[in-house]
Amino acid sequence: MSDIRRIVTGHDRSGRAIFVADGKAQSQLTRGVETTNLWLHRGAPDNSGEYADPVTAAVPLEPPVGGTVLRIVDFPPTDDGSSPDMHRTASLDYAYVIEGEIYAVLDDDSTVMHTGDVLIQRGTNHGWVNRSDRPCRVLFVLLDAEPVSPAT
Repeated sequence: MSDIRRIVTGHDRSGRAIFVADGKAQSQLTRGVETTNLWLHRGAPDNSGEYADPVTAAVPLEPPVGGTVLRIVDFPPTDDGSSPDMHRTASLDYAYVIEGEIYAVLDDDSTVMHTGDVLIQRGTNHGWVNRSDRPCRVLFVLLDAEPVSPAT
């Protein structure tokens, strides 16, 4: 898919608004999907300090305690009939389909999402599979949340 430009604002020493970063966001290929982490913070965001890029190659899947992760994932078409990589995170996730279509898969159900659709994923076991013939790009915002208690 196309390159993603990431622009970050900040403040100069006198408190005036400035651009502190502007360039191609770095991405990585993991298990067949391309992930571009755009931002991460631990605890409440701090917009007052000196700029230090919080995105490194070691951004975990889940957000840090009290924090968030912003990322874009490019899912290639999967026509081999394989099962999605099912996983559960202790986070509240917002998934917005920017381009294409993808199946949101749960334990015993699935639904197809199209461009413009939004899913709010609340700590459920889930996976993603692109059964179309073209790539799908999804924007994810992951917020740290209390883990789901096992059913009794």
